[in-house]
Parts: sequence; C-alpha cells; structure tokens
Amino acid sequence: MKNIRFKFIGVLLLMALVLGSCKKWIDTSMNTNPDAPADVPMSSLVPAIEANMAYTLIGGNDYTRVTSQWMQYYNGIARQSQGESGYIWHDGDVDNVWNVAYSGIMNNLVILTGKARAANDKMNLGIADVLMAESLGFVTDIWGNIPYSQAFQGMKLLNVPFDNQQDIYPKILSMLDEAITCFSSPPLVYESGDLIYPTGDAASQGLAWLKAARGMKARYTLHLCKQDPTSWASALTLINAGSFASNDDDMQFGFGTNVGQQNPLFQFMDQRGDIAMHKTFIDMLNQRFDPRRAAYATQTADTINPYVGAPWGATADTFSLPGPGIASANSPVFFLTYAECLFIKAECEYKANASDPQVKTDIVAGLSASLNKYGVYSAAYVAAYTAFLDTVNVTLYKELMTQKYLAMCNQAETFNDWRRTNNLIGLQPNPLSSAVENVIPRRFPYSLGEKSYNSNTPANVDLWQRVWWDLLPTK
Repeated sequence: MKNIRFKFIGVLLLMALVLGSCKKWIDTSMNTNPDAPADVPMSSLVPAIEANMAYTLIGGNDYTRVTSQWMQYYNGIARQSQGESGYIWHDGDVDNVWNVAYSGIMNNLVILTGKARAANDKMNLGIADVLMAESLGFVTDIWGNIPYSQAFQGMKLLNVPFDNQQDIYPKILSMLDEAITCFSSPPLVYESGDLIYPTGDAASQGLAWLKAARGMKARYTLHLCKQDPTSWASALTLINAGSFASNDDDMQFGFGTNVGQQNPLFQFMDQRGDIAMHKTFIDMLNQRFDPRRAAYATQTADTINPYVGAPWGATADTFSLPGPGIASANSPVFFLTYAECLFIKAECEYKANASDPQVKTDIVAGLSASLNKYGVYSAAYVAAYTAFLDTVNVTLYKELMTQKYLAMCNQAETFNDWRRTNNLIGLQPNPLSSAVENVIPRRFPYSLGEKSYNSNTPANVDLWQRVWWDLLPTK
C-alpha cells in the first residue's frame, strides 16, 4: 500500500492509551461521565490499535531503535543511546514498551476479537488475529516466556503465570490460520476504520489482509527453523500460496507531517538526536555503491565521501544521520513488506536446493523491490548486481541474508534473522571496555514493573540468554 497520511494520530494514540487502561483501582461507579462512551465500536478500536502498534511496538523507539543499534544500523553517540550501543539496557528501560504492548495493544485486541466473534464479523476477526499474532510475536521474540493464556483478566488475576515460548508459537500460527480462513470466506463486511488497508471495498480489503496473513505466517514459521528443519518448506508453501506480489501490497502504517502526528524515529531525532548511522552499515552500503544510501542516511560535509558512519565510541555529530526514507515526518512504519517476503522465498528455496537458479532470481527481485520502495531503483545497478551473483566467490546464503539485512534497515525482524542464522552476516560486537559485555545481546530484560508486582516473572535473566527457538548452533 502507498503511504497513507494519518491526520488524527495524536487522538488515536490517546484513545489507545485510554482503551488500554486495564487496572481499575477505584470504584467504577464513581465519577461516571455520561458523555464518555462505555463501549467503543470496532471501527474505532481498529485504527487506535494500529496506531499504537506502529508508534510504540513495530516502529517504537524502545524496541526497534534499540535492536537496530545492536544490529549496527545506528550507533549511540550521546546520553542513553550511547549506553544502549554499549549494551546498557535495564529492566526499568523496558517498562513503557512492556506496559503498552499488554494494556494498550493486546488487551484491546482481546476486546476486538470478542466483539468480532459476537458479531460474526470475519473481517474484523481476521484483522484482530493478524495484529495479535504480530504483537504476540514481537513480545515473545524479545522476552521469551511471557504472560498470555491467563492474561487480560484485569483485577481478577494480577499475578499472571508466564507461558513457555514453545506454547506461545502454536497460538501465533493458529491465529494466522484463523485469519486466512476468515479472509477466504466471503461475504466480508468492509472495515472503514482500517488505516493499513483502507481499500474502499470489502473484497480488496479482505484480499490484502489475506496476503498479509500468509506472509506473516511464513515469517513466524521461519523463526522455528532451529527447532524444526521443515520450517523452510512450510514457509515456502505459504509464500507460494499467494502472499505479497508487489510493493503495493506492503502492510504498513503511514504518518503525517503535523506536530504529534509524525513517525516515531523522526520525533526521536527531532527531540533527542543522539544516534547516528553506524559505521558497519554505512561501510557495507559504500562498498556496494548502494543507491539506498540516499534514503537511509543524510550526507555529511565531506563532498568526496558524503556518507560516513559513526565508529564505536564516537561522540561527535558529524556523521550521517538517519535519512529521509526512514526518518522523515511521514515515513511509514513497516509491519511486513514484499521485499521481506521475497527474501523469505529465496532463503527457503536455498534450503531446498542451493543450486536452484530461482534463488538468485528472488534475491535480485528482493533487492529490486527494496530499491523501488525507496525510489532509488537503477536498472544498471541491478544488472551489475545480477552479474556479481554469478561470480565464483559469492557465498550465496550469506549474500542472501546480507541483502535482506540491507533491505530491512530500521526493522526489528533483522534481530530475529541475526539470531536464527547464528550471525551469518558477520556482525562484530562493541569491542570497547565501556560495553557491559563484548557480546551482542540476544533478548530484553523483563520489565521492572512486572518483576515488582508479578512473582511469576522469571528471575536471573540477562541480555545474553537465549529464547526457546534460538538454539545454540550445532557443530
């Protein structure tokens, strides 16, 4: 989908926070406002949830920006961000994203699901399933074992048990199966509040969400490749069944240019600006003469080599900053893209038959989709890259994952790829003595608030412990 400018994001985010207030600490019969609705329609729930997901979780600064520093798209050059690049990331730092994920996003998705089931509204049920699957996936991929099966009961159960991640993943895949069934079962009723796929009619809206559900299930199936080697074949079947066919299918959320409506990374740079592009990432782009440099990074005063990444320990602001493709006021936040689906397809084909020429075809297609996405497509560049893939020195799987890494700047899925492929792209950790460890983290710590009020929260968890699906590599 093309960028959809969203004029009321401030109102919707406020609504999302209000809707997410699940802890009732006073008598609910007191101070009742007769002008405030006791019930919220699905057409209002859907955009509020989508806005909160895009701003806080999928593109949020407490999640995606931090993992993007660990994945060396960005480097912290001042204040808290400098600590984050040195792997200083504490339980109190994740309170906001943990709380909003549960009370502001997933709790409202539970409400939306209940309403959709009661109304036999397959469109909204499918939308709720896809959004809950991705939200739940984000939360479990970064924390491992999490509350879910007994969560969302408010005051009835505050000391919520944690589900094991191996029990969470079947639920994610089951939700996406239900979504696929919903969107494949006309008649559907158009959801006018949907800001991700506001196509104007139920048939095209349902088809857009159907493609997203298949692609999303392929992604989460692929996460299990260390646990289940058949995951590559299963993910390929889903992609081939009819996922995204062009950039127009992308599942994304657009932002506006007015104050309070802008992209979260833009707001971070506008208000703090304590990150620069990382030397690792910029050097990779420079070595490849990659046209996406103009989208990913700003130019420095150096007219000969204008794109310069910040090395470890840098504190000056003379380096390239996040560029217009990812950090403009109206830059969209990507939930799932055509380029990602093409790289999933290429990886699955490689695992099925590494000599299949279709692997190279889909790597090139993924690159082309990414270049087109940022408006920097060059036929000459793509032709040169295609020829490069046929040279004898190319390690195809590493090259595939490197191209995916380059295409997914500022997207949290890179952190999952890095873990499940055992750092195939070869990132080196922060080597400085100021770093907590000279090892790239593999997870977030649990929220300080959850640890303080829920005795079931796992103890003695640090940033270098692996989640269930992130098995140690076999020799």
